[in-house]
Amino acid sequence: MYLPLSKQVAIADPFLALVDALGLGTPAGQEGWLAGRSSKQNIQPGARGIWMSALCRRLMVDTGFDPELLKRKGKVIRDLAIERGWDREKFDGFDQQLQDRLSAFYASSNEAFAQEHWGVSWQSLFPARPAVQRVYVGPQSEVDHKEMRALMVRVLRELRFPWRLRRRFFSLYDAAV
Repeated sequence: MYLPLSKQVAIADPFLALVDALGLGTPAGQEGWLAGRSSKQNIQPGARGIWMSALCRRLMVDTGFDPELLKRKGKVIRDLAIERGWDREKFDGFDQQLQDRLSAFYASSNEAFAQEHWGVSWQSLFPARPAVQRVYVGPQSEVDHKEMRALMVRVLRELRFPWRLRRRFFSLYDAAV
């Protein structure tokens, strides 16, 4: 059974499309489905959080410390990102060159698929759009420098990064930023 999942079909939600294709009704009332609860379990830390995380990891390795030894390593920056609202500024490292390579690689199979199942060209359903890369390159003003450095101090404290390595870490941080 083929389920065309796209914004161009009547039922865009994959689960509901499957239920409909199988001829199952959607239960209502007491027998109905429980509503899903939104969660912060899989929230991206945003462009600033990605930048901070990558820089933090790189500097830890440069100091000779193995970041895998830290507790709660992913949670600290993610929680900071949520607190600061960085999670609303999504990171997208997908640049135009990568998008062009990927599109070219799949062009013939995408076209064959669209013709076979929808009877139209892939381009008519999914017109090419320019890549819009969203990355944070680091603090650009003195105020941002101070804020990001203070936040990095907080992150290292919450990660319980060894005191003996912090001076070296921040000398590397200041040189990188």
